[in-house]
This record gives sequence, C-alpha cells and structure tokens, in this order.
Amino acid sequence: MTKITHQMFWMSIGSLINVASVLVLCSVVGCSGGGGPERTVAPVKGVITFRGEPVKGGSITLRPIEVSGAGSGILGKPASGVVQDDGSFVLSTYGKGDGAVVGKHQVMFTPIMIGPETPEDKPKPSPYLGLQPDPREVDVQPGTNELMIELTK
Repeated sequence: MTKITHQMFWMSIGSLINVASVLVLCSVVGCSGGGGPERTVAPVKGVITFRGEPVKGGSITLRPIEVSGAGSGILGKPASGVVQDDGSFVLSTYGKGDGAVVGKHQVMFTPIMIGPETPEDKPKPSPYLGLQPDPREVDVQPGTNELMIELTK
C-alpha cells in the first residue's frame, strides 16, 4: 500500500468505529430522548399570570414526580409549552399539544430574555426572572386539564 491509501484505510476504519460507537450508544441509551416507556397523557392547557396580568413569553414545564404504576423507575417524560403573549400555553410531551403524563407534577417556569433594540444594546433580564409558579405542584387527571398559574416572589 502506498502512504496515501494506507492513511485513507485507517481513516475509514476510524470513521467506521465512530459510527458503530454511536449506533451501540443509541441502542443502549435510546435515541428518543429518554424518559422511559411512553406513558398515558392527558391534554393540558392553561394561563399563567403575574399580579393578575398575563405573562408575556417564556416556557412552562411539568416534570412528573408521582405517576401511578411507575414504581421506582422512570416516571415519564416532562411536558412543556411556550407561553404566548396572552399568557396561554398548551403542553406537549410525545407529540404537539398531546398534554402531560397523568399524575403529579412539579411546575417550572422559565422566563425569556428581552432582546436588544439595537445591536449596541445588551439583552435585558425578564421582569419575571426569579418568580415561582403557584401552585408549585399540579395533578394531571385523565381528560382535559385547565391550569391557572400565578407567578409569585
């Protein structure tokens, strides 16, 4: 073998080993993002407010903390949704708008940064930074669920 073909051979072997490693990792860990087996979900929508006014922007996440039949294993994938300018949100877990896993969840809110008005400006922190959702836990029941969440200090 010439020097160039010898290098190409070893580069090909290295690439093959990398691809094989990724395939093995995906089969062991799973490429679907984890979260364990797909659990029963129920539609969840709602409104998030601060001092009675709709929160404009951010995201809401429900993290399962107690799921019937889950035992001590993985409780299920968290549900999340984007908070619209009117404070409304629709949660998704496995597909768009499908809701959240049936069971008890921790409620989490993530505010968005306010973008700069000019390239020279720096982003401004959200007025909702550091606020906590109330209630901090919710119980998602079979059927449609409507949540009212108030941000508090």
